[in-house]
Amino acid sequence: MTALVTRRISFVDGVAFADTVPRSPYRERWEREASENHVRSAIADDGPATATVELLTAKIGTVWPRFPENCHVPVLLDLGAGYGRVDLYLGRERGLTCEMFYAVDISETMLRRLIAYRDEYALFPSAELVPICASADDLPLEDASVDLIVSSAVFLHMGKNFVAQALREAARVLKPGGKFVFDVSFPNRRNPWSWVPRLKPSRFRNPNALKYWTRPEVERLLDASGIAARSGGYRVEAAAYALLPKSIGSVAIPGARRINAALGTPRHLQDFFTVTYNAYSPGVLL
Repeated sequence: MTALVTRRISFVDGVAFADTVPRSPYRERWEREASENHVRSAIADDGPATATVELLTAKIGTVWPRFPENCHVPVLLDLGAGYGRVDLYLGRERGLTCEMFYAVDISETMLRRLIAYRDEYALFPSAELVPICASADDLPLEDASVDLIVSSAVFLHMGKNFVAQALREAARVLKPGGKFVFDVSFPNRRNPWSWVPRLKPSRFRNPNALKYWTRPEVERLLDASGIAARSGGYRVEAAAYALLPKSIGSVAIPGARRINAALGTPRHLQDFFTVTYNAYSPGVLL
């Protein structure tokens, strides 16, 4: 555990707790969701009663199948790792290996699930696993100590100032020339999907309700945080395109799936039809 800083870290039954991890409505919400149904909390789907590896790695974004096969990185950091959904996919389907695996999540419940699934499904079996219950905006890791940072569907739940600080922390711990992949992390403010949720007054929204971005905002964030300079640049791309939401609340929108499928990849107004953005380092994906 050479990348942990020297300030006090408490270990309880295999989980490291940062001394600054907050008690907040945001953290309490994730703990409650993880305790009720950790799979639904991660992928918004109950699925079968038995948590098979196929269920646990369901709804993998479009970037992860483009990850090169059989890569090895000395130190891997997953921000908002949950029970290890992306890591299970990368290890089992893409052959990713590492020597040190830092799994950071605000939910202790999720991290304990990750520990169990690590043993059950041989997640990075030769690596040293350090599950860390910490806030993404204050990582208990040394400067320039991580080779690859991954994150999936995590930043989209955070306030924008919080995300800015989390990315500054990511830039701080990333080695010069290191890589990052942020999957479905920035919902598009301009897409019609976002219009109805954004009308809801903030005081009535859950602490982890989606936050919305424009492409220029994402680009400024990556530049200002320092992570672009650290990793040699960035790419911002659409994770998916759609015109209509599948539902508004519990009310399904008739024909939405068919219309969205017919849309395909639009040649014009891409920043209007984009549902959410990915961001990643140049050269990290196929």
